[in-house]
Amino acid sequence: MVADYSDQTDIFDPAKFAWPVHMIGLGGIGSATVLPLVKLGLRSTLHLWDNDEVEPRNIPAQLIYRPSDVGKPKVQATIDTLSGYIEAPTELQGHTEFVTATTDLSGVVISGVDSMSARNDIWQAVKWNPEVPLLLDGRIGGEQLTLLALSPSDPEAIEYYEELWLFPDEEGAELPCAARTVIHPVVVLAGCIVAQLTRFARGLPPTQYIDVHTKTTDVIVQPTPNFP
Repeated sequence: MVADYSDQTDIFDPAKFAWPVHMIGLGGIGSATVLPLVKLGLRSTLHLWDNDEVEPRNIPAQLIYRPSDVGKPKVQATIDTLSGYIEAPTELQGHTEFVTATTDLSGVVISGVDSMSARNDIWQAVKWNPEVPLLLDGRIGGEQLTLLALSPSDPEAIEYYEELWLFPDEEGAELPCAARTVIHPVVVLAGCIVAQLTRFARGLPPTQYIDVHTKTTDVIVQPTPNFP
């Protein structure tokens, strides 16, 4: 039976979205985001990037993994699970390495990595790249989540991102081991990521900055000033 997407086409019409999507990092953020992306009915290629294996500590807070996945490469475990949800037009392409500054990327790029050095590599791969119209950078810490959305070819966006959001790993807040991640913030962040992709698909400017603290339910939002 072919899935019927007619209930969602005013929000996201799969037939009108041709950009490939790159999900870089299949940890807490990426593992929660890939299933909603597939459920949208993407008709393009969904690229999955990660070089890690599933560990027992990943099972509670990384949404897509099952106990039977422990020991598998995260890319393979993700493809195994997603394959039961996709239709023929959706292509999954796995990459068992991380993006470097020289990786050739095109389409919508979603960063779900957990280090600033990895973010810097992604940034160098997309900065001034006319084939990447949208970068979505998700960040998580304890019960707080942040999502940045920008055009990596827009000078104002480049200045904003580099001055405020790229810094050495040692300048990031250090969380206690038992407070680094839990399932509900990554699920909220995944919803925000997919919402920004659907806004982009409709020609609407994505929201430049979203910050949510799930413990206090505080939300801070900044619109994009001049999205191309």
